[in-house]
Amino acid sequence: MKTDALFYKLFRFDPRSLLRLVQLQIAGQYVFESITVKTTEKRFDGFLRPKDGDGPYIFLEIQGYDDPAIYWRLFREIATWYEASGSRTPFIAIVLFLDEEYDPGIPMLSCTPPCQLIRKNLADCFEAIGDKAGALTVLKPLTLSGKKEDQKKLQELVPRWEEEIRSLKLPEHETKELSELLIYTVLQRFPKLTLKEVQKMIQLTPLDQTVAAQELIQIAEKKGEKKGEKKRSKETARILLSMGKLTVKEISRASGLSVKEVETLRDSQTK
Repeated sequence: MKTDALFYKLFRFDPRSLLRLVQLQIAGQYVFESITVKTTEKRFDGFLRPKDGDGPYIFLEIQGYDDPAIYWRLFREIATWYEASGSRTPFIAIVLFLDEEYDPGIPMLSCTPPCQLIRKNLADCFEAIGDKAGALTVLKPLTLSGKKEDQKKLQELVPRWEEEIRSLKLPEHETKELSELLIYTVLQRFPKLTLKEVQKMIQLTPLDQTVAAQELIQIAEKKGEKKGEKKRSKETARILLSMGKLTVKEISRASGLSVKEVETLRDSQTK
């Protein structure tokens, strides 16, 4: 999966995340598409179309390599598209650089309002967003250098990013989709890693410390809170065992019982 395909899948999943990434305040709902200029067969990296027809068109170009003519090329393709479509709807052109070194500098071209050109680099975007990036979390690996020192950080960062995704409390199929995008983004930035190595990193966070597991533990504790301390611990362990989501060691840590006591409870439930 190429980098532009990663962005396409993410913004198709959550179109407004692009607006959030570049700090663009626009009302209304948008649909993210990929369109081609027929006369040149040039495909834009992304195109946001307002659902209700009220709002500017947004053209997106993802730039991950040197191209001194990037702005000339982008405006040429936009002009060609408008010539063919006959549209009079204003537009916003976004150029998102994966690294600031790819930006050739202030363009000679400019737009007359309400049209505008937005130039951003990915690292600055995430700095502006802060810790809570939402679905944009899957792009965080691209802010790393790809060098060995950054690869070593993945053991800590990947589980954290995965937990950020799970903390969004999306439907399971959407959580899975974002997790898969995160894995592919890591592989895109660190191509020498294998899929199994990245998947293993995601499992580094003990399950009983994840948001989902904490919710299960709270449910179990609430059901057993009216009993004595020891009985409450056993009741918590029984409920967690019946849910079948945590390991014996994780249930031991959550309930306060020893591993042996949890194993005894488990064996008694299976008889």
